[in-house]
Amino acid sequence: MEEVFLEWAEMIHRENPVVDAHFDLAAEVYERRLAGEREVTKRRYLKHFREAGLNVLVSSVYVSDRDLPELGLRKALGQITALKEDLESIRDEICIVTGKRELDQALLENRIAVLLCLEGLDPLGNDLSLLRTFYDLGVRGAGLTWSRRNAFATGCCKAGEYQEIPGGITELGKEAIARMEELGMYLDVSHLNNAGFEDVCACARQPFIASHSDAWEVWPNYRNLTDSQIRELAKREGVIGLNACALLAGKPDPASGTKLVQLCRQAEYLVGKAGEEHVGFGFDLCWGLSEATPRIHFETENDDILAHHGEMVKFTAMLLSRGMREETVVGLIGGNFLRYFRSRLS
Repeated sequence: MEEVFLEWAEMIHRENPVVDAHFDLAAEVYERRLAGEREVTKRRYLKHFREAGLNVLVSSVYVSDRDLPELGLRKALGQITALKEDLESIRDEICIVTGKRELDQALLENRIAVLLCLEGLDPLGNDLSLLRTFYDLGVRGAGLTWSRRNAFATGCCKAGEYQEIPGGITELGKEAIARMEELGMYLDVSHLNNAGFEDVCACARQPFIASHSDAWEVWPNYRNLTDSQIRELAKREGVIGLNACALLAGKPDPASGTKLVQLCRQAEYLVGKAGEEHVGFGFDLCWGLSEATPRIHFETENDDILAHHGEMVKFTAMLLSRGMREETVVGLIGGNFLRYFRSRLS
């Protein structure tokens, strides 16, 4: 990488909003605090957040299969509590925000603003009234489901699998979308199957996002978006978050070099199909949570293309070196998601 592009990227990150629309921070903090760790965000992540010039981070609240159905609600509440306690000692640098005024204030004070999002409504069981409970706790976005079936919708297959999963959104799921829109919560479709995406288009009245999805045409995976889905989401003023998992971004051509090149191809394709105002970063860096999660067999593969958030600058530099316009890059690194979140927060 030529130094001129790195310096250019550093300047862009320093002078413009930087957003990651999907990171499993709450789930990882919860697991590590159970194991006795404290100040997880401060010790493991704050330095890299600052290296990236990060301004806004969406922390998902993710409940694994092993905890459903009995422990789903307890685990979700525990993750929210754990994250709030973990950020208390660094509240002057990073804080959870619940509204547009709080978001703008955090940006003005150079504090990293954290938004909470449910990665699936599984913790609710089949009790939609609990959605208001999570809203009151600060949750401002949600997907109907992760890559599984619940009372609200059917998810697509997991990233490492390759199969079409039948079934769409249930009547309760349609009620959930309407209730989310009433509350002012945004909808995330990243883990829905194809039938579910069609159902969302039929009943959603507000713009929705795919916080961490790539393009099917670049790498066929049922977690990725087809061209028609990309165009439909953009037409509705939504934003697609570029996923930095190699299972979704795809394997690079041996002649092209690194996985980072493949991520560039995904970014360029999404911008070309959706338009430069409808693509951002939703990197879904999972290795920290995978490492923290207890399991019988500890052998697991690290599929994160970026080692940490600090490498966002390196990725931006590569996009610039490949000819992406600075105006496009500014929207991609954060401007587009920030515009969307400000439009959905009250």
